[in-house]
Amino acid sequence: MDWDEILNPLSPLYQDAMYEQQQLVSMQDGLIEATKKMIETVYPQLYHLESEGYKELESVIITECVKFSCKINEVINRYHIND
Repeated sequence: MDWDEILNPLSPLYQDAMYEQQQLVSMQDGLIEATKKMIETVYPQLYHLESEGYKELESVIITECVKFSCKINEVINRYHIND
């Protein structure tokens, strides 16, 4: 792997990596937002948690959504057919 090419902002490898990173971040943001909305509708008791419960729930949501989005990205990249 040529690190100079990967780290050069004008190289196609760098631009591909940045595009993939943007996709991951968009996926993570969307999953986190959707998960929070779903939890609000399924668990009305959400609004009666102790502060530690809110912190732990936030941590769980973020951690699992990041893992989930990375797994999705791996599958898509593994089975993507180049045009």
